[in-house]
Amino acid sequence: LGGLARAAILPYRTDRPGVSLLELLERRRRLARGRRVVVLGGGTGLGTALRGLKLETAHLTAIVSMGDDGGSSGVLREQLGIPPVGDLRNCLVALSDAESTAADLLRFRLPADPGAPRGHAIGNLLLAAAIHQEGGDLERGVARVHRILNVRGEVIPGTTIALELIGTTTDGATVRGQAQLARTRHIERMRIAPEGARATPSAIAAIQQADLIVLGPGSLYTSVIPHLLVPEILAALQARRAPLVWVANVDEQEGETEGMDLDAHLAALEAHGASGLIDGILATSASARRAGAVGGVPIVPTLHHATDAEGRKRPPLFVRDVASRRTPHLHEPNLLSRALLRLPLREPRRPR
Repeated sequence: LGGLARAAILPYRTDRPGVSLLELLERRRRLARGRRVVVLGGGTGLGTALRGLKLETAHLTAIVSMGDDGGSSGVLREQLGIPPVGDLRNCLVALSDAESTAADLLRFRLPADPGAPRGHAIGNLLLAAAIHQEGGDLERGVARVHRILNVRGEVIPGTTIALELIGTTTDGATVRGQAQLARTRHIERMRIAPEGARATPSAIAAIQQADLIVLGPGSLYTSVIPHLLVPEILAALQARRAPLVWVANVDEQEGETEGMDLDAHLAALEAHGASGLIDGILATSASARRAGAVGGVPIVPTLHHATDAEGRKRPPLFVRDVASRRTPHLHEPNLLSRALLRLPLREPRRPR
């Protein structure tokens, strides 16, 4: 019986010593009562949200954008023909209770020895190997690593294939690829190739069954908007039963959103399918952001326009103290999760 109990609480273990079996079982019961939360995004912001939310619910799903083409992910994508795995790895680490141990291992990069796959994180290679062993099936490969790490919740790729992100700037220039777009200012329009990329069935099911859907935080044009460009994901969000919250970034992002205020961020989302889609906006209070005194240009939590370009009333803005004191240009995971779960949003619609 002791062995069965330990197996039951394995995904809820912790790096902290001295935590009793009873405490772990009580934690499991509490988390099992939590809401079904789905977070869509990519990059650092998605992992930040997951780190806090995993302490509040066992029913947590990360849907990861498949547009990354930089760093180790980009090299593996080009050489092996697999979708990008770096953001998937980051989410798996974030959802691990033994996070520090898993992070140390999966983020370790191989030394630059002759003939070695240098510069690659071990976690990226593990995911690449799992995908290969599953005959190139991305979802099954991720699920295999999920089982190895005993993570909480689910990590799901948003699409079954890699995406190419394509942006058009206000002066008509075309910019291709996530890495290039991240350094580009004045992006006006985004699209993906292939345009008809299919969403993973697991992503659609998670959206349909959610009690709360969170969009962001994360890079506006290269992590958040790409989800809205996948037709099946956008359709699922439009038909959802759960309220949807967009989490605004704490700071402007150099290049990609440089010089953009909160209105401009929201307008970009609305122009790419989010008009009438968002039930609430969570932004960081200016006083909390100023307390850090370092970082980039903070996004002032103010909307100057009550309606969007189509005349629709914009969603309510909730301003909360959710910035990290240690890294004030980012969110603090626990503050963010508690704020999200306490927002006065509409109740989920009952399924028809």
